[in-house]
Amino acid sequence: MTATVDIHGYALPAGLARVWQDAVSSAGIGDFSAAAGCMQRILEAQPDFVPAMVQAAYFLLAQDRYREARRLALDAATNPARSPEAAFEIARLLRLFEEIETVDSVVRHQDWSTCRSARLLVELAAQVAPLGLYDATTHLLDHAERLEPGTPAVATLRGTVSAVRGDKPAAGQWYRRALEASAGTLPQVHWLQSLSSSPDPAAAIREIHAARRQVMPGGEGEAYLDFALHNVCHAAGEFGESWDALQRGCRTKRRLESYDAEAQRAVFDLLHGTGPEKAAGVSAAAAGGRPQDPDPGLVFIVGMHRSGTTLLERMLAGHPDIRDGGETNVFPASLRLAADHYAPGVLDAGIVRRLGRADLGEAGGAFRRYARWRAAGRGWLTEKLPSNFLNVGFILRALPEARILHMRRDPIDTCFSNLRTYFSGAAAYSYDQGELADFYLRYRRLMDHWHDRAPGRILDVDYELLVQAPEPQARRIAAFCGFGYVDGMLQVDRAGGSVATASIGSVRAGILKDRGGAWKPYAAQLQPMLDALSTID
Repeated sequence: MTATVDIHGYALPAGLARVWQDAVSSAGIGDFSAAAGCMQRILEAQPDFVPAMVQAAYFLLAQDRYREARRLALDAATNPARSPEAAFEIARLLRLFEEIETVDSVVRHQDWSTCRSARLLVELAAQVAPLGLYDATTHLLDHAERLEPGTPAVATLRGTVSAVRGDKPAAGQWYRRALEASAGTLPQVHWLQSLSSSPDPAAAIREIHAARRQVMPGGEGEAYLDFALHNVCHAAGEFGESWDALQRGCRTKRRLESYDAEAQRAVFDLLHGTGPEKAAGVSAAAAGGRPQDPDPGLVFIVGMHRSGTTLLERMLAGHPDIRDGGETNVFPASLRLAADHYAPGVLDAGIVRRLGRADLGEAGGAFRRYARWRAAGRGWLTEKLPSNFLNVGFILRALPEARILHMRRDPIDTCFSNLRTYFSGAAAYSYDQGELADFYLRYRRLMDHWHDRAPGRILDVDYELLVQAPEPQARRIAAFCGFGYVDGMLQVDRAGGSVATASIGSVRAGILKDRGGAWKPYAAQLQPMLDALSTID
């Protein structure tokens, strides 16, 4: 009998196992071409050996062979995985390509009752939750809870799902369970709690200070706790301690983030040379109108983070024919596919250069396929990744029927809100006042460019007007997009729907009119940012 090696439920003959080890060795020294070649040899001998497809995809991606890597990832997902470990690896790989529908299918069709690792289930739940797959997340956590009852990580994720779905009491209970099970040592949970008002700020402050004494100085945990301390102290009017905590948190995050200001400026500069062909008087409807069924109408909500994009999407989702898609990287992924180039963020200079004036039909088709699934039969779908403002020119080329809603808010309110927000994997520019102001100014100039190149195809929505006179603004937005206004658009405090952004603690409180000016207690400390923003007309 030929000896075999088991890899996640797939049997590999001993001879091919040596080839597998050769691939691992090659990858270890950075020779990803040789590593991918070894995996290809395995697949030639065993075309259905899924672990080799998964590893080969990673090796191809390391060589910037995006299309080939994506194709292998999708091939790996075509058949049911033979083990929970294999399903986990497939789903994690698919996340790199923003193949949300396929991730959902992999998770739903796997028998997770055979999994014996709560850690694996929790890690996968943490992977799929940011994709908006909350039913799948809950299903995975149910299995993890049966394996290891009382796990702090399970309680934390359950709290987050509850918060996203608007159940603040349940979220608070789950977060408290997580802290009790971990002796109060989970920095992220303290930060998540701080996003909602505390019934006992003094107790919350004491708990955060106690947790700070137990974390590694200068690490991510300390940053979470400093941002949490800022939130609680700010709400309590303790502005001195609040500012000190924010300053510490920003310094730590800036050290931890790999933000390249020069590279970002290069992207802005390149984008000023791109865009749809300028055509005076072209409206959103004249640019293509709503596509034929089964394609839903598309509404992209763009702007700076913390400018009110979540409120705007929440309003639109009050319409019975609109599905709120939340924030995804699906459109950036469609550009990566068209450019055959992987960029870890929303956009990089390589994609801008490769696409130039290229036909973006493939990118548009990829996004429409996703939209048909995500809309789930609704007539319209929103996509509210704020930083898609970088992609406006590409969106209008790939999806000429799309409506672009640009959310604008007072520059100082916007920038200060960015500065005091702990972002995960986004807005790396936001932890330094100078870099933040520079990014904001470039964003404003780029939006002016898009308006110039695509007149009539972008609607500016003023945050202050929206909260002061919501009905006239909602009617204006509905008319621009092409669907009828309904009163439900003003009921943002309604039950249902999901909110997974930094506005999670406030957006369901209704349309709040007094959220401006939070920066004023810190005006002296914010002078570098205020001076830079004073140049705005």
